Parts: sequence; C-alpha cells; structure tokens
Amino acid sequence: MFGNFQVLGFDLETTGFASNKHKIVQYAFVGSDKEGNHINVESLVNPNMKIPSETTDIHGISDMDVKNIPYFSEHIEKITNLVEGSIIVGHNINKFDWPFLEMEYLRCGIEMPKPYAIIDTLVLARKFKIDHYGSKKLGSLCEKFGITLERAHSADADAGATLLLLWRVMKTYPEKFQTWWDELDKSISN
Repeated sequence: MFGNFQVLGFDLETTGFASNKHKIVQYAFVGSDKEGNHINVESLVNPNMKIPSETTDIHGISDMDVKNIPYFSEHIEKITNLVEGSIIVGHNINKFDWPFLEMEYLRCGIEMPKPYAIIDTLVLARKFKIDHYGSKKLGSLCEKFGITLERAHSADADAGATLLLLWRVMKTYPEKFQTWWDELDKSISN
C-alpha cells in the first residue's frame, strides 16, 4: 500500500503545550525509505529559551542537555529532506506535533515541506472506535496491541511506537483502513 513512499513515524518533545509560545527540544523520524532502508533520525534542539521543570519532568530533557546543541534553524535542511513527499505518521500529530513544526518553520522564515500525507493514529483510533480501557493515549493503545513502549515521551521511542501502532491497526482493521486510505489518497490526488 505504501510501497512507493518513504513512511516515517514522527514525534516531538517541546518546552510546553502551546506552539505559539513554546518550542521544540527533540524530534525523531523512524521508518523506512521507498527501497525499505531503515531510517532513524533523532536529535535534541536548543529551543533558545528555558525549559520549564514541569516539562522536563515529562520528557527528561533539561536546559543542560540542550546547552551546546544547535538551534532549530540548523536542523531545517535535514527535516525538510525527510518530510518532503513522505507519509508522516504521528499520534495526535494534527493538533500537537505538526503545528509545532509549522511554527518553527514560520519563525525561521522558511517554507514548510509538504509530505504526501499525514496519518494521525489518534484520528484513526477515534474513527475506528479503538481504545484501551477508555483511553486513546499512545501508551494505552500500544498496550492494547502488545507494543512495548519503553522510554515513553522520548521522541524516538514514541515515533517508533506510533509506526508500529499504525501497522497493527492496518492488520487488525484491513477493510476499514483500506477504505479510509483510499478516501484520503483520492482527496490528495484531486
């Protein structure tokens, strides 16, 4: 189904929850290119602002961790090359990760790369009525499908888990997923 595309799980860790005032501190892309070669790109980012202790408590990234790390502008070329024309998969990507990425590009005055498609596994969970004890959080859904999620809230672990979650949803609900994908693919093509 995705054979002609680079498919990448994507996740961010940030200084907070509002993309208009907080910034990225870590990003990860995990997946494979069109030929099936594995891709695993993860990096810290210096947000050029203080990382609040309450967010450090969530993802474990502190001001000291990013002190000598390049700012987002120095990561743009690498991120653009990964995103352009790819299928990007994330959990709650539409409401969280993608707006953060767009805001960082906007701050740098650079045009945002255009993926072929963005697949939000949270949207799929809602559409297919999938939950685990009433929760649609990434960790809960991974538990439901037997996916080990060690180091939750680390961008590379969450990106990889999201990609596995998509695969399990596709295998568990093949007809529903095919119908959903066909509709998305048709809307993209028009």
